[in-house]
Amino acid sequence: MIKVIRHGTRKTTPNDNLLVGDIILLETGDAIPADILYAHGHDLKADFSSMTGENELILIDEHNPFLLAGCRVMEGSCTGIVVAVGIHSQWGKIKLNLDEEVESTPLQNKLTALADLIGKAGMAAAILLFVVCVLIYTIGKYAIDKDEWDSSSVTDILDYLIVSISLICVAVPEGLPLAVTISLAYSMFEMMKDNNLVRHLSACETMGGATNICSDKTGTLTENKMKVISVWMGGKDYSTKENVAISGQLLHSLATGISINSSAYLTHEDGKEVVIGSTTEGAMIKFLRAVGVDYQEVRNKVPVKKVYPFSSLSKRMATVIETGSSTVFLVKGAAEVLVESCESYQDENGEAKPIDRKIADAKIKEFASQGLRTLCIAYAVFPKDIELPVEIPDTQLTLTAVLGIKDPVRQAVPNAVLACRGAGVTVRMVTGDNAYTARHIAKECHILTEDGVVLEGPAFRKMTDDQLDEVLPRLQVLARSSPNDKLRLVQRLKALGEVVASTGDGTNDAPQLKAADVGFSMGITGTEVAKEASDIILLDDNFASIVKAVMWGRNVYDSIRKFLQFQLTVNLAAMIVAFVGAVSNGDSPLKSVQLLWVNLIMDTFAALALATEKPTPELLDRKPYGRFDSLITKTMWKNIVIHCIYQVFVLLGLLYAGHKFSWFDLPENRDDFTDYDDTVLSTIIFNSFVFCQLFNEINCRKLYDELNVFEGIFKNWIFHAIMIFTIGVQILIVQFGGDATKTTSLDLYQWLSCIAIGAVELPLGFIAHLIRIERHPTHQDLDEGTPLVASTH
Repeated sequence: MIKVIRHGTRKTTPNDNLLVGDIILLETGDAIPADILYAHGHDLKADFSSMTGENELILIDEHNPFLLAGCRVMEGSCTGIVVAVGIHSQWGKIKLNLDEEVESTPLQNKLTALADLIGKAGMAAAILLFVVCVLIYTIGKYAIDKDEWDSSSVTDILDYLIVSISLICVAVPEGLPLAVTISLAYSMFEMMKDNNLVRHLSACETMGGATNICSDKTGTLTENKMKVISVWMGGKDYSTKENVAISGQLLHSLATGISINSSAYLTHEDGKEVVIGSTTEGAMIKFLRAVGVDYQEVRNKVPVKKVYPFSSLSKRMATVIETGSSTVFLVKGAAEVLVESCESYQDENGEAKPIDRKIADAKIKEFASQGLRTLCIAYAVFPKDIELPVEIPDTQLTLTAVLGIKDPVRQAVPNAVLACRGAGVTVRMVTGDNAYTARHIAKECHILTEDGVVLEGPAFRKMTDDQLDEVLPRLQVLARSSPNDKLRLVQRLKALGEVVASTGDGTNDAPQLKAADVGFSMGITGTEVAKEASDIILLDDNFASIVKAVMWGRNVYDSIRKFLQFQLTVNLAAMIVAFVGAVSNGDSPLKSVQLLWVNLIMDTFAALALATEKPTPELLDRKPYGRFDSLITKTMWKNIVIHCIYQVFVLLGLLYAGHKFSWFDLPENRDDFTDYDDTVLSTIIFNSFVFCQLFNEINCRKLYDELNVFEGIFKNWIFHAIMIFTIGVQILIVQFGGDATKTTSLDLYQWLSCIAIGAVELPLGFIAHLIRIERHPTHQDLDEGTPLVASTH
């Protein structure tokens, strides 16, 4: 409910009833429901961090009168005029961009094309089978034997139609969506354990093909735990690793400038000390405690006259206090900006001396080159009765100290970045810090290499698309960047054919999170709009969790490929055997019910068995799949063709010559071939075919010519359960199916024969893996110092 003035009367109304032109009343704690033009108020400060990414409160007055929807009033109150609501507000426009049609993922496009191709091939084969069988039947029955048309003819033709339809069921890959869904759902559940909350299933497999990761710095690559490392004051350098001895007026100025001109405070939660408010301010008051100053005591002693909130334009904030006969402005801000306004500095005795800006600038660059964020503490003294200006003074400032604040790199990040590089994934750091700090942090994270390029936002924005495309392959750090810079970077990388993952935490990051193939939002510091725009939420805000997502994505992609390798072998073998048998004998050796059971094995059960394999570190030793990589590799085609040839050869051999082998005959008539039972041979063909698939399913666990197909097999209990279940059902079908399944019971000798035929698949698979037709990367590639890198084309 929102407080408004309508017809001169104050009333409350639901926020979705607001109209442009309404007079609205806002107070501390209110969420801003629309874009509002400030009219009048008292000390109004708003939190715009969800829109701008800036953590400091913004003063709203006649000179800065705009309040944006989606933000919040933190202090004061005001009356304003509603100027934009719904999709016309800034927040609404961002939300509107999020509702655009979702693009198909690279895998979805590949699967659609493959499914169409297989489906058309299966349909063509089924139609051809039906036409050929009907022609042979018609010519033989009516042209040669001169029989008359009767009801049995309709039954025979109907049988051909049923076999053809069954062939379509076997050929059409209706199990593909199931295999994909099972693999994605299983991965989504397991990724939760790795701090990846998956919002869109397709993001799991897309990460397997990611070639670029555009990552934020603060909180993702770093811990977001600020600490003052170095200090330059009184013309001297101090390191906080040593005992810093400061006294007199210099200590008084430092303590006052930090304690009064900040609002953060320290408290304890669950036995741990935590910072409430800005982590940067928290680092500074911890530094004061290290030099023997209680920040809370200083705040209690000194009353505040006025506060100038942080401005993203001037890069500074100020607090006004009165001391004796003077009005003092305590100023804090970005060092490289604030030093330009300083005319003097405090020496070690606390006395003001003329400043040499070259020395100060050199010291700031030195700190920044060490990866430190630099802040300047300064003050300006004016007469007590001075009229306070609208803006913070930018002259007559005296420099007290330059602080170098370190945000430590997360311990796991450097190795995670190296793992990405080894996996052929290019990591780019996108940050708002200056180039010196960004360069150091990027080197510390192993992101920036010797031939890497560092660009700042202003130079990046001036480049044309053609100029940018030339530098993108070597661009590794984008400093002083805006949200629009991030969006453009993602769009250009996608235009070059890259599969891009991107991270973000603010509302203004939502467009680039949506534009990326996979958007990662921060679970701890991220806004709700950023989370809604993302595909995966990092529950720990840690870059190392993104690497785990890459590994799971590749595992999903491999699982789908394993299933395809298995299914296409079954498809081709079943189609060829059914087609040749029906054309030559007038009936398929694999009956309709049997084909449907085989279809169930290769679709549902195989999908579940092959989709639940856990990822291994070796997955990161290969190039990313990319946007245009073929779904079926040459190695997969080799394995499919070799196993298909074997199965067709064996099954057709049994079909045409099986009755000549005594060990396939009935037990009681093993020496009398004249009483041979066709049902026994048909059952043996069906049973042998099923066992060929079961043993080949073990082969299909490996895609890259690995010789040990049993590696890791005992880690997947689902695979064992499905194999045992399938064998159990197969025994029931053969031994007790009878007329319903067109089978007859077999003796032990015949069972062992069928199992032996299927078991040949294992040594055949070993031989197939020895035939290398394409090279696959291994750990040795990394050991030899030849890391794989992603192509930009």
